[in-house]
Amino acid sequence: MTAPTLYRTDENRNPTAFTTDVAAEAGLKLGTDYEQGSAFVVGTQTFHTARLLGLPVALTIQVIDAIGFYTNRGLLRWIYIAIPAFLWAELSPDQKRDVIGFMYENEGGTAMWDLFPNGPNG
Repeated sequence: MTAPTLYRTDENRNPTAFTTDVAAEAGLKLGTDYEQGSAFVVGTQTFHTARLLGLPVALTIQVIDAIGFYTNRGLLRWIYIAIPAFLWAELSPDQKRDVIGFMYENEGGTAMWDLFPNGPNG
């Protein structure tokens, strides 16, 4: 029997698979909120997924609250979703959790569905 594939989301308890660079930019603390997780390569660059040490949904909300869905240059952080900051700010914590659940599904996650009661397994 073959073990199921774990995606970066699940390997790193990180529902949106954001990188250590994104974690640092958002003000998360290395060694407290996250540590260097699994490496991945894009082109010729190696990046590391942030392995979250605290509550995955709460930390992900903290990241998006701090830096949003767009980079400083106006580019999308995630290719499948972008919400303007003024709309994200109007969402309730449960709605933000549900958006992160949507993102988790798009990232291929499977092991943390218990965090998303309105997800496909909720």
